[in-house]
Amino acid sequence: MRLSLIIGISSIITILPLASNLDAADILYPSSQSLSEFTKTNIIYLANNWYNYKATDGSYTIYFPQKPQEKNLSVNTPLGKLNTLFVFYEYPQEKRIFYVSHVKYPVEPSEYNVEKGLDGARDGAAQNTNSIIVSEKKINYKGFPGREIIFQSRERPDLKTLARIYIDPTGPILYSLQVITEDGNLDFPEAKAFLDSFVVF
Repeated sequence: MRLSLIIGISSIITILPLASNLDAADILYPSSQSLSEFTKTNIIYLANNWYNYKATDGSYTIYFPQKPQEKNLSVNTPLGKLNTLFVFYEYPQEKRIFYVSHVKYPVEPSEYNVEKGLDGARDGAAQNTNSIIVSEKKINYKGFPGREIIFQSRERPDLKTLARIYIDPTGPILYSLQVITEDGNLDFPEAKAFLDSFVVF
């Protein structure tokens, strides 16, 4: 499953912002409701049975099946060094991993093109993980534009990723949530519960 973690990390490395004076080729890399009947029911379950992770800077919370691990990462980019903290949990028996991260970009919000940033995140993640984009839809969380994307590895078709990415344009801040599986199954209750439990303050 370490390969999956590497894939997740390599995805975030290339999710870079696209300001008005930057070109996507140079840097590479119907709205959905944040709550559903399923989620409202299961958030109560999660609150009693899963681990409520709070970001170190207090910016968000999310539920993991158990206490997750953390990994710091610094990446040199055309915009300077970006620092991010990866938070992830790997099922010990099942070939699944959940992770979340966020990064603030050192650019003026007025110079940042959110839709181009989301496009760059999508295309870069697919390129760097040698994956195809199976599906994509626009989503929105608290006014943050986002995408929900399913990726499939070209080399290992059963290795799939369900990603939700959001950009807070006032930061700009990128939030990335991913569920990665090695058995090709992304349609299981824990995946939806994990993604839907994400709350930004």
